[in-house]
Amino acid sequence: MKTHRDEVEFLDRGGRPTLADMLDRMTFRPSRGSIELNGARMVLSRATFGADLQDELIRRFGEHEAMVLLLRLGYRNGREDAEFIRRAWPNLDIGDAFTAGTRIHMVTGTVRVETLHNDFDFKNNRFSGDFLWHDSVEAMEYARRHGRATKPVCWAQTGYAAGYASVFFSKLILYKEVSCAAMGDKSCRVVGKTVDDWGKDDPFVRIFLDEVLVTRPETSPRMRKEGVAQGSKAAGILEDMIVAPVHRELEQLARAGLSTLITGPDGAGCFKAAAWLHTRRFPSGQLHRVHGASDTLPALIQNIRHTLTKKGAREQTLVIETLEDLPLDTQLELVDLVHTDGAAPENFMLIGISHLSLPRLQRSSNLRAEFLHALSILPVTLPALAAREDDIALFGDIYLSHLSTQKSGFEGHLTPDARAFIRAQSWPGNLPELRSTILRAALQSATPTAITAEDIARSLAVDPSPLAKTGADRLPTEDEIEAVWTSLKALLDQDMSIDGVVAQFEQLALQEAGGNVSAAARRLGLTRAKLDYRLTAQGARTSRQR
Repeated sequence: MKTHRDEVEFLDRGGRPTLADMLDRMTFRPSRGSIELNGARMVLSRATFGADLQDELIRRFGEHEAMVLLLRLGYRNGREDAEFIRRAWPNLDIGDAFTAGTRIHMVTGTVRVETLHNDFDFKNNRFSGDFLWHDSVEAMEYARRHGRATKPVCWAQTGYAAGYASVFFSKLILYKEVSCAAMGDKSCRVVGKTVDDWGKDDPFVRIFLDEVLVTRPETSPRMRKEGVAQGSKAAGILEDMIVAPVHRELEQLARAGLSTLITGPDGAGCFKAAAWLHTRRFPSGQLHRVHGASDTLPALIQNIRHTLTKKGAREQTLVIETLEDLPLDTQLELVDLVHTDGAAPENFMLIGISHLSLPRLQRSSNLRAEFLHALSILPVTLPALAAREDDIALFGDIYLSHLSTQKSGFEGHLTPDARAFIRAQSWPGNLPELRSTILRAALQSATPTAITAEDIARSLAVDPSPLAKTGADRLPTEDEIEAVWTSLKALLDQDMSIDGVVAQFEQLALQEAGGNVSAAARRLGLTRAKLDYRLTAQGARTSRQR
């Protein structure tokens, strides 16, 4: 049992300013409504305030954005406290000033810090630290409200530790919470290292560098009603939201002046990403959009070539959708256009779009390797909507805001149960399916001001064109391969070639599709152009054999 004497001794431990020093410099002036620590204004508030803030941010912006905002606020607060300590105690040893961050965390009632390991060398920018956080206010309040968490929740405190420590080094110091009392652990545990030691490809490091340390409207949409209700602004927010997962890659492409390949499932926003990249690289340029099999494409390419030869001509971006259907001769023209004199042109950008993955394109399309290599220096892949759980409700908010601009007096919003429901769905049709479902639910809801999970479920049930997930990219299991091989061996033993067997499969698929080459190609997991080419080659071989 800790005695009063033990408590007093604990306050005097550690470097200066000790906890006792800080308490001596703390002044309470209730009559003036102020609390000061060595002249700096402080505030005493209930622990529930921080928990309320976290809950509201999650409800309004989603979990990821809430984490980013609290990490950012914590980081700023930590830097401010580090500068405050250095100003308020100017003669402190730098090591004492550095470790004072743990004591400020304690004197403010945020957490009790226990140091497991703390190794630092300011001259050589070397740091590693390992700490336990006991009775963390963020963890305890989260657990009290929501029960056991599935991942660490002490976001503001983690950001604070990074901000405080980074003031003393010329390199960024980042902390990761590797265990959390909100998850059922005895205490929270944080590990700190320089950003170089973590590695800049570390996912948490990337979040910190790309989102926490900078305020980017394209990845932090503000869903204020007065802002979202403006149609053009809402459209901009939607585009920024769509490209958020690939924002870094698009920025790199724009800076490097490269053409690229954008892949992703139908409805994930591939063209939106292409248009965003065009605007970022060529703000006043001209954007052309065409299908890979379009008869107008050759003339368009010649027109672009002619335009680019003119002095002072506008920059040109050509977006080709369903890239796998591109004819071979057109591919050669485009390779020549993209690699003029062996270098990428400064006033032209080619963006290919396909709903097939890059490995599928390399394996089963009629695209030339040279052409694919030209577009895949830094390929971009947009994830399916189901992989963006934290964003689904935000997209729903945006679609409802669009409706409010078109339908006077509409004030609909998603209830918490509706937000949880749509987050749990697979959305095989991605953004278009989500949009039609949300708008249908809003227009048919019995209480249009509050769209419920029941409204969403009803809307899904009457979807006139439900989309099913395809297994085109699924790899066969070992058992499935074994079964096919057992059947195939009997044919190979009869001197039938593998090409002959595949040709028979293609003919059967064509018969099953009633002669429809596109339908047969989908059945076989090929592009129409690829199957057409193979069928033509088969016909030529058959004619020669006759």
